[in-house]
Amino acid sequence: MVRLSVYSRLAIAVLFAAAAAATADKRQSTDDSQVCTTDANGHQVCYPRLFNATDEFQAVLPGQDLPPGLHVQINMSSGERLAKLMAPEPGKDLAVAAVPDDKPANSPKDHSRQRGFGSGYKPAAAEGFQTHIDSVVELSASMDRSQTDFLHNTLLAMEDLVHDTRYADELIHRPRGAASLLRLSDTNAMWPATIRQLASVVLGAALQNNPRAQESLFADGALPLFIDNVVRETDARALGKHVFALSALVRGNNQALAEFAGEHLRSLRAPLTVVGDRRVRDSAEVRVVRLVEDVLNSELHPDFLESAEKMKKVFAASASAWCGELADRLRKELVEPRSEYYERPLAYAHALQVLRSQYPDECSLSSELQHLARSKATQIGNDESTIDYRQALSELV
Repeated sequence: MVRLSVYSRLAIAVLFAAAAAATADKRQSTDDSQVCTTDANGHQVCYPRLFNATDEFQAVLPGQDLPPGLHVQINMSSGERLAKLMAPEPGKDLAVAAVPDDKPANSPKDHSRQRGFGSGYKPAAAEGFQTHIDSVVELSASMDRSQTDFLHNTLLAMEDLVHDTRYADELIHRPRGAASLLRLSDTNAMWPATIRQLASVVLGAALQNNPRAQESLFADGALPLFIDNVVRETDARALGKHVFALSALVRGNNQALAEFAGEHLRSLRAPLTVVGDRRVRDSAEVRVVRLVEDVLNSELHPDFLESAEKMKKVFAASASAWCGELADRLRKELVEPRSEYYERPLAYAHALQVLRSQYPDECSLSSELQHLARSKATQIGNDESTIDYRQALSELV
């Protein structure tokens, strides 16, 4: 467990301009130019990996890579992203816009009047962003929950801006900026799930494609706090955003990746505390399994492992632990399914396939599991809605 002094150390983190890095949540497919996934009805859907931008907003599909220089809108309730070619007005600097479902309410107190969101919304000026940070620092310290609506709108405005590294720099540079967001995202602080969710979204957006920001927060001990958020979270939507923030911190950062794989990855094997219906809990578990798969997938960071012989052993040890965990989960699912949906066992099987192919010495499957996988693949037949699951099970035999 990390001492609270880490918050004060986080406050002195300073970062500079950053360069673009990896795209989040890459999923494997048989063709690197395409992403293949399963829709809500279990049907396989494939589409280009590279997003094809036009002058009109289009939905960014899961796993698609965005070329630089696009105007992006994010629906904070559904998580859907829309993107189009950037078309700035003369003298204007367009940023990524967050688009909530409902128009935010005004603050109960006159801290600083919030603008309306949606069409025509323009990013706040730099001094406005500083005011947002001041409000977050104040409210995270006072724990004044009567200001929840105001805080919600403030976080939305911040998420709108931190995709721009200038604002991300300002957030990390300001005393207690990142530390305050970590407090807000902490389940123990008892803020509503929407606040915890938005706080992690702001952190993740500031870290994504921003190596200097990653280095600053990691150097100040933030990694265990991000992991604690994932392990303790009870709300599925908030957990998904915590996973996003954690992924943004470690992806492309070799030091964070090494510590995560070596010291913390196994802690994610603990049962999740998410509440809700079975489908919601399944979705939350799948997010964690996919994060584990991506971290241990050496094809996503080959240069790192090739240059660090010691880390190969660290990753192999974690792969061995997770192979056993996933094999046990899949075996239980094949013997007595917990749900009529295949999303969760499909994630187990896919991750096992990746681990077994890349860590053959550490990840071998029992004859019992292979027999169960073969039988299940035969039982589910040739229905198009189960093609991915059937194929994943067949490849384990």
